Amino acid sequence: MIALWLRRPNLSPRTVRNCRKEADRFLYWIRAHGKQLVDVRYEDLLAFAAFIADPQPADQWISATRFPRVDPRWRPFCGRLADVSQLQALTVIKSLFRWGYAAEYLAANPAQLLTGMRAIGGDAVVRHLPPAAISLLLDAADVLQDDTPGAALRRARARFLVQAYYLTAARLGELASADMRSIRRDDSGAWWLHVLGKGSKRGKVPVTPALLAEFRQYRQAFGLPALPAPGDTTSLVLATRGPQRGASHYAIAAALKSVIERARVMAVQAGLIEIADRLSRASTHWLRHSSVTHQANSGVPLKTVQLNARHASIKTTGRYLHKDDAERHAETVATIAIRLPDAG
Repeated sequence: MIALWLRRPNLSPRTVRNCRKEADRFLYWIRAHGKQLVDVRYEDLLAFAAFIADPQPADQWISATRFPRVDPRWRPFCGRLADVSQLQALTVIKSLFRWGYAAEYLAANPAQLLTGMRAIGGDAVVRHLPPAAISLLLDAADVLQDDTPGAALRRARARFLVQAYYLTAARLGELASADMRSIRRDDSGAWWLHVLGKGSKRGKVPVTPALLAEFRQYRQAFGLPALPAPGDTTSLVLATRGPQRGASHYAIAAALKSVIERARVMAVQAGLIEIADRLSRASTHWLRHSSVTHQANSGVPLKTVQLNARHASIKTTGRYLHKDDAERHAETVATIAIRLPDAG
């Protein structure tokens, strides 16, 4: 049934991958409880919703290292799921049951009772890093344990990944599926990153001089010319081991998570406790949130930020507008007061 559900028309590869991941997690959980899909009841779905907020026991469900599925050390989770990830998991499960019931593979659809699910999307986006943390990420990309050729490649790639994801606000899968010709200049000489985004929609994002310089150094580190030929279909993000090939979606995520963890350790060592705390909670997607947030709060016109983020609605972009707490506090204290009449 699940194989047919994943073959629904008009699904992008990214959607299929995410649906398969969430369905596999759910199947793994219900089988651990001695059930099959046809046995699932509403109370099981409630229990699963509570479980994914904190999968326990951790040694049975969580592994920070991503092992192949056939490896006995494989676990379905890398850690606790963020609020939006929990919502996505439940949304996928609802879709699975809705389709299974409509296709008459299931006699009932208990997931239709999962109402009232809400994301935190209506509020301001808070999953972002301050500029100082972004600088620390770039420093962390340079910190590797040895000077072997493999380490040099990982260093060059890590620096490129940090700058590419932050400076373009790209989603993780957008760069993972891109090739070298995705970075190219137009007739005016301006450089752009061309991506295939959500819903298979094509978009482009300006490439800054700093990112272009990093791109050139990254390519040269891998023994390639500084700039790609117009028809270069080599993967944009390269693997650092073996013959030249593209890095997988998971390898890219792992490389970024490694940089984030090194930056967290560096923040602790420097006594930057608040930054260390933010980094301890950060995911790879925080680079996108940080980019859009910093653009929106640095005077870039909101319409320009919307185009760079490729948001369908400017209301979504508006959620990234923040007033710095210290600035808000100072402005408020200086402005509002009860004016007492002069004595006498």
